[in-house]
Amino acid sequence: MLWSLTILLSPLIISHALAIPSGFIDADRDDDNNGPVFAAALTGGEQCSNKELKDIRKGFAEMNELFRVALDVDWNRDVERDYFGVPERVGNYTKIVEDNLLRASQYANLEGSTTRNPDIHVRCDDPNRLCREGGRKDGRHTTYNIANEAHINFCPRYFDLNSLNRSIAEGLDTASTEKDITQYYNRGTAWARQILHISGVGEGVVVTAVRMKGNGVWETNMSTAPMNTSVLAGVVNNHPQTGGPNDIQSLNYAYGATRAKLLVKLTTQEPYDAVSNAENYAFYAQARYVMQRLSFYPNMPTVDFTDELSVLSDEDFLNGERRKFACYDDSDVV
Repeated sequence: MLWSLTILLSPLIISHALAIPSGFIDADRDDDNNGPVFAAALTGGEQCSNKELKDIRKGFAEMNELFRVALDVDWNRDVERDYFGVPERVGNYTKIVEDNLLRASQYANLEGSTTRNPDIHVRCDDPNRLCREGGRKDGRHTTYNIANEAHINFCPRYFDLNSLNRSIAEGLDTASTEKDITQYYNRGTAWARQILHISGVGEGVVVTAVRMKGNGVWETNMSTAPMNTSVLAGVVNNHPQTGGPNDIQSLNYAYGATRAKLLVKLTTQEPYDAVSNAENYAFYAQARYVMQRLSFYPNMPTVDFTDELSVLSDEDFLNGERRKFACYDDSDVV
């Protein structure tokens, strides 16, 4: 029994040990990085080159620009309804959305502010070996969070992402795709998803079944917990069943704009699924930024349909966009 307990605890112990800061990398800014000095610092930097640290810092600043314009939530607008749902269905969860956006935006607070989010430990050494998971079809992670702490690993694909300004310029290049939100994906968007995974910043709804003492009746309890990634329910799993001991069926994690919107539209999903999905907040903040800069809502891709069963069995549609910024078969919280 003691041996089993040790095995169960060891991942948590390792994750906690990895999260110990090893110095403030913000103190070593390049001379040409004259951006704001935020209250929260970036620490660590294991196996990150100077250029990579610079890209990480700039992505953090761009993420703060996204959330800065996403605070005034209006539940009568299409963008809120697309990424979180209509108020009649979302119900009391609207307050959770607004509070999550507020806490995320507080990473933009400047040095000396009385409200200060946790410092964030960043690294590039892939301690959990997730950066190479996936492939062309399933995608690969750009970033991942460790143990819902303020602890983020940056994979090689992160450093291929556009800056915020370049994403706006390239998104406008082709009139036929300028309304496609995925064309504006950038390193700030990747940061935004990870910020919502941090305990104390992003909170999701957790529902558990509890058997009552005495009468034996099962009841459901709702609580909040650090936000992770929701999954699509009722979706045909195309993972081959081998019948072997390692036959682990994959989940359909709600990454990408299509899957994020399906969390809202499908009746197989609960009203709190989109509210509890970090990707929805990242795309929402990105859309709000585009709306401010370009004065239109990039509402593509759309997920309007009349036959829900056909959608649930349409593998190509459920696979989401061709360009993927995560491994769709793996959680980005480990």
